[in-house]
Amino acid sequence: MKILYVVNTYYPDVNGGAPRSVQLLAESMVADGHEAVVVRLSNNSKKELYTHNGVKVYSMPIRNIFFPREEITPHKIKRLCWHILDMFNPFSAFDFWKILKIERPDLVNTNTIAGFSTSIFYVTKWMGAKLVHTMRDYYLMSPQSGMYENGQNCETIPTASKPWAWVRRIASKRVDLFLGNSQFVVDRHIKLGCIKKDALCYNQWNTNGDDEIGEVRTIQTPNKIQFGFIGRINELKGADVLIEACNHVEQNNWSLLVAGSGEQSFVDSLKQNSPQGKVEYLNWVKPEEFYNKIDVLICPSTYHDPLPRVVYEAYKYGIPVIAAATGGTPEMVDHGQTGFLYDAKDTVALTRLMDHLCKIDQDEYQKLSFGALEKAKLFTRTEIITSYKNRINEALS
Repeated sequence: MKILYVVNTYYPDVNGGAPRSVQLLAESMVADGHEAVVVRLSNNSKKELYTHNGVKVYSMPIRNIFFPREEITPHKIKRLCWHILDMFNPFSAFDFWKILKIERPDLVNTNTIAGFSTSIFYVTKWMGAKLVHTMRDYYLMSPQSGMYENGQNCETIPTASKPWAWVRRIASKRVDLFLGNSQFVVDRHIKLGCIKKDALCYNQWNTNGDDEIGEVRTIQTPNKIQFGFIGRINELKGADVLIEACNHVEQNNWSLLVAGSGEQSFVDSLKQNSPQGKVEYLNWVKPEEFYNKIDVLICPSTYHDPLPRVVYEAYKYGIPVIAAATGGTPEMVDHGQTGFLYDAKDTVALTRLMDHLCKIDQDEYQKLSFGALEKAKLFTRTEIITSYKNRINEALS
């Protein structure tokens, strides 16, 4: 079977959970004996073709007025023009059609498609391929894929977003199978009318890429806890809430590693507000290097994070997690067994949990580590790929 995956960024420009998840999924399907092709966007003016770990990758020039970058915020007029073209991008559709003519996949699995637009849904069906769309964000209901405005989660589709939601709802009728990377995402799309209630739709978690999991850990430095945050450093990911909580932790036997990048002014403000000598900023690092340095991961997302990859990645290394109870996160965190949950913007609750972790002994820590490893088994390659193949076979049939 040949599957063509669509995602707006991919290796070597992996700077978020979605491209990493798609990469591991594509590589896992290759390891399982299938053919995988990826189409991604780039800031280059010419189409490029390369292969990585057995996956053929088309790097397609973005057909819009700028290439989105986390570190840069364009003027609001430019952003509006960008989103209007992204409502239905015929230029992107034409480029995608040319690739489909060459590859002729059995199935197209679209993922994060901001920059492509849902115009590629029509092209896929016109070329006779089955279409699976994995919902890794809220793109189908809003130009703001996070559904987060003015410091609050949008519980309904904002009025200004409804034209985009209407266009994408019509395009989504071409989809043969919807997958959501958490049950929360599935339920939210159905509740807000973005997909039909009778549409073929399943919750499909992501894979950690292999079947290996670590061993039960101990606190690396006795009487000191090394907390860690990894990901995009912005308001949606709750980095500001985390730094605010750090300023009120009563215990002194802790430090925090922050790995990732974000808009420079935001990062600079966090550095200025960080407690002196307690927080170290690392920029982007390899996940395995990062997890080997920390004892506890903190995932403070304030928006409804669909399924933050960092949580189950940490579990693979036996690392317990403190996480905000938003989006799909409560589906992964068993409070008191694999880590702890708190209300997203309750800095007092986060501070108390950090203080609690600073005071636990090795035995209690090892119980949490064991629970994390047990949970990690749900995200192994064998577990996830078996489920994924069953889903797409249903779509193919």
